Amino acid sequence: SNNLNWASHINNITSKANNTLRFIKRNVRTENKQVKETAYKTYVRPQVEYCSTVWSPWQKYLINKLEMVQRSAARYILNDYSYTSSVSNMINTLNWKPLEYRRNQATLVMFYKIRNELVAVDHHHLIPTRNLNFLIPHSKTNYHANSFFPRSIRLWNSLPMHIQSIPNLQTFVSRLDSHTL
Repeated sequence: SNNLNWASHINNITSKANNTLRFIKRNVRTENKQVKETAYKTYVRPQVEYCSTVWSPWQKYLINKLEMVQRSAARYILNDYSYTSSVSNMINTLNWKPLEYRRNQATLVMFYKIRNELVAVDHHHLIPTRNLNFLIPHSKTNYHANSFFPRSIRLWNSLPMHIQSIPNLQTFVSRLDSHTL
């Protein structure tokens, strides 16, 4: 929206993702977990991750709304709808990262590309500090403080120096994947 609130967008994409997941549940009737997981990763997860570097939420209720899509998919894939079952354990069993982790990772990859001029985004307003860190821009509102550049700079500055200084994108992505955000 005009005040940088992404709630209506997130409501829209979670609704579409849940509808797609329901479609898969109705039409992919198999016990094969691999097939169901592939369907989720192919048709549903991209809907909740597309351009997430721009709209990644900071409010807990929106983060939870997005995570609920993945939690519902985990129940479907493992065919476990019991109220006593732990969905967190199901997600660990499937070896999935939380969607918030994946959004943070995508944000860091995009920031790496901007910093290393691999994409055509003006980065001259970024103010480097000591080492490879950057100064976080001053924000008067939470919406601005959690927009792309302030959020990505906070994430970037939290990375160890040996990851920040990697000169190759593929190596950066693989090292970032092994690093806990």
